[in-house]
Amino acid sequence: MVGEASAQSLRGHDFDGGIGNRWWEAKSGYYWNMIIDSPKKLELFKSSMGARLRIAKDSEATYELFSNSPIPQAIKDWLTKKGIPYTELLD
Repeated sequence: MVGEASAQSLRGHDFDGGIGNRWWEAKSGYYWNMIIDSPKKLELFKSSMGARLRIAKDSEATYELFSNSPIPQAIKDWLTKKGIPYTELLD
């Protein structure tokens, strides 16, 4: 992933981007509305984020989340607990 800013796949998990040892996931639009009311989708999100975090750490990279829509507080709390930094890119 070094020097790449496009989607990458490692150990079966896609990363939306990365530069050097800084990797990230990006969420947009109505994604949060879609998962917040679906326990199955929410658990899949958490599982996938946890797996990507482990892969990044194993590769000596950081892992973070970017969103162009507000992240629900419950998800912010979970991300903070897991040590996954997040950034909301709002207008």
